[in-house]
Amino acid sequence: MPIHLLPLLLVLQAGTATPPDTAVLRVGTRAVVVFRGTLGAATPTERASAATRRITAAIEAGADSITTQATPDGVLLLLGGQPMLVVTPSDADTAGGEAVGQRAAIAARELRLAVGEVRESSSLTALLVALALALVATIVLVVAVRLLVTGRRRLDARLERVPASSWPGIRIRGFTLLRPAQLLTGFRFGVRVLAWGLGIVAVYLYVTFVLSQFPWTRPLGQALGNYLVSTLARLGLGALRALPGLFTVVLIFLVTRFLVRLVRSLFEAVERGTLVLPGVHPETAQPTRRIVTALIWMFALVVAYPYLPGSESAAFKGVSVFGGLLLTLGSAGVVGQAMSGLVLMYSRGFKVGDFVQIGSIQGTVVGLSLLSTRVRTTKNEYVTLPNSVVVSGAVTNYSAAQDQAHPLTIYSSVTIGYDVPWRQVHELMIGGAKATDGVLGEPPPFVLQRALNDWYVEYQVNAAIDPQRAAELPGFYSRLHGNIQDAFWAAGVEIMSPSYFAVRDGNTATIPPEQRPKGRPATFRVDVNPT
Repeated sequence: MPIHLLPLLLVLQAGTATPPDTAVLRVGTRAVVVFRGTLGAATPTERASAATRRITAAIEAGADSITTQATPDGVLLLLGGQPMLVVTPSDADTAGGEAVGQRAAIAARELRLAVGEVRESSSLTALLVALALALVATIVLVVAVRLLVTGRRRLDARLERVPASSWPGIRIRGFTLLRPAQLLTGFRFGVRVLAWGLGIVAVYLYVTFVLSQFPWTRPLGQALGNYLVSTLARLGLGALRALPGLFTVVLIFLVTRFLVRLVRSLFEAVERGTLVLPGVHPETAQPTRRIVTALIWMFALVVAYPYLPGSESAAFKGVSVFGGLLLTLGSAGVVGQAMSGLVLMYSRGFKVGDFVQIGSIQGTVVGLSLLSTRVRTTKNEYVTLPNSVVVSGAVTNYSAAQDQAHPLTIYSSVTIGYDVPWRQVHELMIGGAKATDGVLGEPPPFVLQRALNDWYVEYQVNAAIDPQRAAELPGFYSRLHGNIQDAFWAAGVEIMSPSYFAVRDGNTATIPPEQRPKGRPATFRVDVNPT
């Protein structure tokens, strides 16, 4: 394409793509109609200018009757029997479903109001009445604001004299949600917000009323009033439309709450042992109840979601997506801990009240939840262990013997040299075990020879105790060790692990010449312990 033809092509494209302009027909300060299309050869601007000249001349001539007449081009508006303008189908908002007849009716109404406002603006009586009404409205506004300020100050002063301790506060199941001082502060803040809100509403109504009294500002005042009325109507209609959905949500909530209470009663009975459900043990009744309750509430939320007011709005959906994203990103570790907690609960390795050893922690289990396990040690220290840590290691449950109806065995080991008869060692260790308070007579204590080492024998005494006293294990072991020491001391047997060293015959060791280090003596003396 030649370069010198490019500007001409751009001008032609711009001319063909430019949409027809629009023009607003105003009479006084009121917009009567918006011309969006041409009529014959007249553009919207030319149509508006011609209609303005005709309407001004008709008003000066005293015309006041407005009628409409259908024509092939649209709807003709007549003022005093004279044609003023034509509303064509192109002037109607067809995208919003508006017909040309509706647009013409609105234009006729606005023209009638505009003609009246033009005549009113030249009437001294009407202007004096408007000024009087505006003055009365101003006085009413000043009195209302003074009453609001005075009432708010008096109520605030009365609240200042009321002691905070006289307020009840808000408590939910023993938890203090708001203390009396916080409740008093919140109430005072609410009074101030209410006073400011009423003041703003009063000023808004005052401005709307005053602007509506004068013909020049009446369209603006009517627009403010229509906005307030339409907003209140929209809110009221929205509330009325939401009532059936809210009723359905409340009904779903009540039914779900009843089911949750029924499930709680069933699983509490299983936990107490008064009811037997297949596959549900008393130890797993509580976590199973929580899982079933969570599933019931989740199902109820899914069912109730479409009935929530505003659930179809983009804002509601955006908040839901954002909340789901936060839950997904922040719950990875929590879900892992919860799954570990479920493994612990359903494996029934231990339960609350059992005496266990988890790693280096030994104590009584006082809490088992989805996220952590709490253990009270023998020193009355409370240790919280993440469930993932508990699952990843070995757990020794000393109280489990009680569930299996057999005693718990405690044991202790000593090493004695070969010079002491093994029968004597057995007798002494069994005697120490029998002397220990809490050791059961049946089954009787016994000794195992665990190893024949180079210089000594390892003996292990085993004794049975009641598993219900598993929490007293440190005391049992302390008494057992003391009694074993007493038994050996009384028999004159020393508890020790002897060691023997073998050397060459004689008291002097000679190093061969080829292995002698330079600068050091060729011989050295070794003192051998005669024992």
